[in-house]
Amino acid sequence: MATKEDSILTTALHSEVENRFLTYALSTIVSRSLPDVRDGLKPVHRRILFAMWEMGLGPTSRFRKSAAVVGEVLGKFHPHGDQAAYDAMVRMAQDFSLRYPLVEGSGNFGSLDGDPAAAMRYTEARLSQLAEELLVEIEKETVGFRPNYDNSLKEPVVLPARFPQLLVNGTSGIAVGMSCSFPPHNIGEVIDGLAAMIDNSSIDLKDILKLIKGPDFPTSGQILNSKKELKDIYQTGSGAIRVRGEYTVEDLTRGRQAIVFTSIPYQVNKAKVLERIIGLMEDKKLPQVTAVRDESTDVIRLVLELKAETNPELVTAYLFKHTDLENSFAVNFTALKPNMEPERLSLKEIMRYFLDFRLEITTKRLNYDLRLLKARLHILKAFEMLYDDLDTAIKLIRKSKSREEAGVKIKKHFKFDDEQTGAILEMQLYKLAGLEIDRILKEKAEKTKLRKDIEAILGSQKKIWTLIKAELLDIKAKYGDKRKSVMKAAEDVEFSQEDFVVHEDVTMILTKMGWVRRVKTVGENLRFKEGDDLLSLIPANTRDNIAIFSSAGKVYVIKAFDLPSGSGFGEPVQHLFKFGDGERPIMAMNLTTVLAAPEEIDPAGGKQPALALTGGTVIALSISTHGVGFKFDLSQFNSVTTRAGKKFAGVKAGDSIMGVDILDLPLVLFLTNEGKAVVVAAKDIPQLTGAGKGVKLVNVKKGEIALFRDVRKGEQVKVVDEKGKEKVIDLKNYGVMTRGSVGLKAVKAVKFV
Repeated sequence: MATKEDSILTTALHSEVENRFLTYALSTIVSRSLPDVRDGLKPVHRRILFAMWEMGLGPTSRFRKSAAVVGEVLGKFHPHGDQAAYDAMVRMAQDFSLRYPLVEGSGNFGSLDGDPAAAMRYTEARLSQLAEELLVEIEKETVGFRPNYDNSLKEPVVLPARFPQLLVNGTSGIAVGMSCSFPPHNIGEVIDGLAAMIDNSSIDLKDILKLIKGPDFPTSGQILNSKKELKDIYQTGSGAIRVRGEYTVEDLTRGRQAIVFTSIPYQVNKAKVLERIIGLMEDKKLPQVTAVRDESTDVIRLVLELKAETNPELVTAYLFKHTDLENSFAVNFTALKPNMEPERLSLKEIMRYFLDFRLEITTKRLNYDLRLLKARLHILKAFEMLYDDLDTAIKLIRKSKSREEAGVKIKKHFKFDDEQTGAILEMQLYKLAGLEIDRILKEKAEKTKLRKDIEAILGSQKKIWTLIKAELLDIKAKYGDKRKSVMKAAEDVEFSQEDFVVHEDVTMILTKMGWVRRVKTVGENLRFKEGDDLLSLIPANTRDNIAIFSSAGKVYVIKAFDLPSGSGFGEPVQHLFKFGDGERPIMAMNLTTVLAAPEEIDPAGGKQPALALTGGTVIALSISTHGVGFKFDLSQFNSVTTRAGKKFAGVKAGDSIMGVDILDLPLVLFLTNEGKAVVVAAKDIPQLTGAGKGVKLVNVKKGEIALFRDVRKGEQVKVVDEKGKEKVIDLKNYGVMTRGSVGLKAVKAVKFV
C-alpha cells in the first residue's frame, strides 16, 4: 500500500523553475500574445468575433449591448478580465486603430485624443460586413474545433478567413522573450499581390512591392522610407517605418500664414501632440508660432498660426524633430505558423502561408458542398422514381397500418435506402401535384451540373487556384478603397536650432553646491540656499553656449536658453547632466563670447581679447588641487555635447580639478592655502591636445592650490580672505620660477574668496 511519502517527487529547484517558466512562456506565446499567420488573429479577438457570430450579431442584425457580448465571451471562451476583453473589442471598432474595423460600434468608442470608450453597459456592437468574411465559411467544416476552457463547448482553432487579416489590419503584442508588430496595409494592394503570387509562385519580392507599395495607416500620414528600406523591412520582417503628418500652408490676413496638419502618424495621441506644441511655445522654443488650436471634426485639422515673414518649412522641420508629428512604427513580423511555432517571417512567407491556408479552406468547403449536393441528388432521384409509379406508392401507403409499415413496403418495392424512404414519408401532400415533378427535375439538373463543376474544380489544382483568385478579387471589388498613407521619401529640411531660440540677454547663476539657473535681471534673484554661495555669474544671450567645468575633468556645454529659468534656486546640475559621484562644478564660462573673434585690438594696454595673442585659438589653463596642470584649446568644446559631457583633463586618484581659466598674459600666479606664491611663465606650461593629466606646476606639500590667475611682470595682485581682509601681493618681489617650485611665503595660511 502506497503511503503519502511515496507520492512525493524530489526535484532540483532550478529545473522545476525552468520547466514551469517555459510552460508559462509557451502558453503566453501561443494562447495570448502572437497572432496566427493564417487568420491574423490573437485568441481574444478570435473568440470575440466567434461569440458575436454565435449570437447572431451579423452586419444586418440589430445592435446588442457590449456588456452582453463581453459576458458571452468570458462565460464561454475567454476566462480573463472583462475590461481586457472589452478593450480588445473596442479597438476592433475604432477606425483610427484598424484600417478596416471588424466591429461596428454604436456609442462612444474613444477618440484620437486618447479618450477612453464609454463603459460597456452604454455601448452597443455588431460584426462589420468585412468581419463576416472571416467567419462565413465556418459552418462548412472548414476549420477544426477544440474544447473551450471548461470542456463544455467547442471553439474554432482558427477562423476560415477569406482575406489576409494579418496584413490588412496588422496587430501588435508582447509575449515572453518575443513580440510582434504588424502595420496595416491597403486591402486592394494586398489582394493584387496575392493574385500575382497565384499567377507566379516564384515571384520576386521587388515585383510584389510594385503592387504592395507599403503600409497604409488608418490615420493617413506620409511614409518617408525609401524603396530600398522598405524592401529590407519586408525581406527580413524587421525594421522601422518613418511616418510624419501631412500639412498644408494657408494664407491669413496681414501677410501671415498658418500651418494646417491634416493627418498625424499612426497610434499618436493628438491631444498630447497639441500639448507638446503648447509646451514648446510656453518655453519660447517656438517663437515663430503665435497660436495653436485643434479644429478637428471627423477629419484632423491642427492649426498653427505663424508670425509674418516666417518660413513654414523651418517650423515644420522643427516640429517633426521635437514632437510626435514625425514618428516611427516598429515592424516585427513574428507570428505563429500553422504548426503553432513562432517565427519571424518575411512578407512573401506571410502571403504564402495565407494562400496555402486558402487552398486548404477552399478544398474543404468544396468537398462539404459536394457532399451536400450528392445527398440532395440522392433524394431527388427517389422523388423522380416515385413519380414514375405514383399510384403504386399511394396504394402501398394507404394499405399500411403505420408509418413504419409504409416505409418498409416503399423501401422494398422501389429499392430505396433509409434516407430516401424517410424523405418520401416526410413529403407534403401538395408536392404530389403534377407540376412539382417539373421543379424536381429542374433542381436535379441544376445540382447535377453544379456537382460536375465542383468535381472538375477539385480534380484540377489550377482550377482551385483560379477560384481562390476570383474570390480574392471579389473581396477587393467589394471592400477595396484608395490608399490613405502617401508614399513619399521627403527630404529633411536643414535648420539651425538657433532659429527657434528667442534673442534675449540673460544672466547665468551657478552656485558652489551646483544649483544653476538663468534670470533676466540679477537683483533679488541673487539668493542661495543655506550654506551655499555664488560660484559663477555669467552674462549671456539665450543663444550662447555655456560651458560648465567639473572637478572630475569634464566639461558640459549647454545653450543658455536650455538652462532652467525662474525666481527660485534653479535646478541641480545633476538634473541637466550626468555628473558622477562626488563630482562638482568648479567654474563656468560663456564659450560663445570667449571664442568670438575681436573686431579690433587695443595695443595701448589693458587686457587684450583672447584671440589676439593665440592666433585664432583660445588657450585655457587647467590646474588641480595638488598643483598638476596644463594648457588646452577651448575651441574644441564649442558645441552642445551630450548629457554625459566631454573629458578635458585626466585626474589622478585623490586629486581633483581646482579651476580652469583663460590665459592671455605671459605669467601665471598660483597661491596655496598655506600662503605660498609661485609664479610660472605661461610658455613653460605644456599644451595638450587630448584629455591628459599634465605636469607638476606647483609643489604643494601639505596644502592645496587656493587661487590662480594670469598676470604681467611686476603687477600688484589683491587677494581677499574669507573674513574680508585684503592683502596685496607685489610681483616685483617674486621672480619667474621653474615648474614644480615650492614658492615663497606671501600671506598667512587662510582660505581665500
